[in-house]
Amino acid sequence: MKALVRNIVCCSCLLLLSIVSINASADNVSLIGDVNDDGFVNVSDIVCVVNHILGKTNDVFSFDRADVNGDRKVNVSDLVCIINIVMDNTNDTSTDTIKVVYQGETVSIEGNFNKKRLNASVNAANVKVASLGKHPYVCLVEGESLDGSLVVDADTTCTLILNGLQLTSQQSAAVSFPKKQKVNVELPKGSQNILADASFRVEEDGTNACLYCKSSLTFTGKGTLTVSGKYGHGIASSKNITVDGSNLIIADAIKNGIHCDKFTLKKGQIDLHLQNEASKGIKAKEELVIKGGTIKGDAMGGITNEDGDLSYSSLLKSDGTMSVSDGTIALKSSGEGGRCISVDGNMEITGGSMSLECYGDGGKYTNEDGEEDYYTPKCITVDDSVFIKSGDITCLSTGLGGKGIVAGQFLAIGSEEKDGETEDPRIRVGTKGECIINNVDEDLRFGCPKGIKADSTLVIYGGNIAVTTGGMGGEGVECNGIMYIKGGTLECNTYDDGINVGKSIDISGGRVYCCSVDNDGIDSNGSIIISGGIVASVNQKKPNESFDSEKGQFSLFGGIVFGIGSGAVKVKTSSYPCYSTPFDRYGVGPWDRGLILTEGKYVYVKKNEKVIMALRNDNKASRSFVTISSPSFIENDYYTISEGDCPVDASHVLWDKLYFDCSPNNEYPIVEIQVQTY
Repeated sequence: MKALVRNIVCCSCLLLLSIVSINASADNVSLIGDVNDDGFVNVSDIVCVVNHILGKTNDVFSFDRADVNGDRKVNVSDLVCIINIVMDNTNDTSTDTIKVVYQGETVSIEGNFNKKRLNASVNAANVKVASLGKHPYVCLVEGESLDGSLVVDADTTCTLILNGLQLTSQQSAAVSFPKKQKVNVELPKGSQNILADASFRVEEDGTNACLYCKSSLTFTGKGTLTVSGKYGHGIASSKNITVDGSNLIIADAIKNGIHCDKFTLKKGQIDLHLQNEASKGIKAKEELVIKGGTIKGDAMGGITNEDGDLSYSSLLKSDGTMSVSDGTIALKSSGEGGRCISVDGNMEITGGSMSLECYGDGGKYTNEDGEEDYYTPKCITVDDSVFIKSGDITCLSTGLGGKGIVAGQFLAIGSEEKDGETEDPRIRVGTKGECIINNVDEDLRFGCPKGIKADSTLVIYGGNIAVTTGGMGGEGVECNGIMYIKGGTLECNTYDDGINVGKSIDISGGRVYCCSVDNDGIDSNGSIIISGGIVASVNQKKPNESFDSEKGQFSLFGGIVFGIGSGAVKVKTSSYPCYSTPFDRYGVGPWDRGLILTEGKYVYVKKNEKVIMALRNDNKASRSFVTISSPSFIENDYYTISEGDCPVDASHVLWDKLYFDCSPNNEYPIVEIQVQTY
């Protein structure tokens, strides 16, 4: 190949010496073939491509402009194309350039193109550019018009350069590509471009957006494009849309801000502003991929209800899958039942940062079956499964029934296989609203706030997770099926249950702290199994437990366990020595109902002047029930439960609440206990 390159260059050398370089545009806007980005297509660009092919370094080299034939490779074929451009050769691989300048009600057309291959027609300020072959071409557009449009009608690759264009159409899309051509929209650095379409169509032309493309659409360059979709979508493609460095602003859209089959953000920034009911910021039918860049958005629209079939406003929506590997996402939804992110298939998060806020309320409605149902706002809602392997996620939902992260099937946090490079995820979730339906007399609550929820299975392999809920019915983590905690740190400070599971919870590692104001710390409608890790659970009031299992299916096989609640916990079986304060309503022991402990003090478990464990007591009830287990316990040995201030020389610390293997500075003996296996 190197020899071939040298031969091509040598054969063309004498001709090139006499060729005058072609100016890329009057404003030095870069074009295809302008490899070194100097505003000209000349011998210097040929040298750059030769250097690239020979493996030599160029000071400036644009891969996209060197890839003239659009095959995503830079080789001899592209070198020949650029030579032909410089020589003004008219063979099939040359590139035509047309410049469209809007001037109010008129338009001027100029450029360097072969009229047999490319032509333009003008009607007032409405322009139609037509390509008559398979030749790649460049369309440079600038100027202003309040009653104009641009239609690019071709079947071949087009580079559309918007360099300070302000275009509003009064009868159609502002810019449209009605045929199946690959389009690259280039926004030169510093350029400000504004597009707005008509709120109706004078003639039905199939365009449902302000900027419409029937094929794939790519945005490059560091300029800005602001779009208002007054008829339907802001930007729409029948195939894929990729943003690679540009700044796109969706000022408004009747339907979706960006609409396509697959959407990919590599670099750049997207600003979404939604005001209409059930509108979507970015809607992907198949796949939504975030690899970098920034997405910011706010949505004010609520729901639409068609015979019980609800549609919600969502800032990011995928009918298929969604993946986030890098970048920054900051979204706010204030509409009724609004969602920040909504995915019908699976969602995978392996990096990046998310800040998601929902301020709208949930509510009741009559569904398609004629039954009373309810809807709730959600920061992240996924119909299938969610995999959060890394990244930083913050979710806040303040309205009635608001939820943070919801998975319709499986939810995994952290990774089972550590590769040594991926950091564990950091997740912060908060809800402030109450449940939608609250029948106090029958103790029935529906549409309750949830921090994190999975309908089938929830697994925590690792990560740093904190969940807070402040309203009636607010639960921290809920799983209707089975929940596993194998590692990581989970802290739940909640109004209702800290953790609630439908079938069972299995804790074999990690660190868990749950503190519930109005219900159980950890509640299972089936079994609770703890075989490892450090688990602390506190119930603050009412006759509820730190660990509540169905019919006492609570098993301890390892780990450090410390529970303080207003109700007694029954341990079914254990392979390690443990103790649980019995509920003695007959006063046989030194207590008649639990222990008299002080709220805010630390409860110590002591052996021979050494405190084995100490947990801050947040129980507001007059009597408390303690459940403890530790590898330090010796079968049938006696220990003292006492209380005092925060230990000052703890060798091991779990947050600021649980300590072990330490010596406190003072204590008040309560009762002596005996630990044993069950």
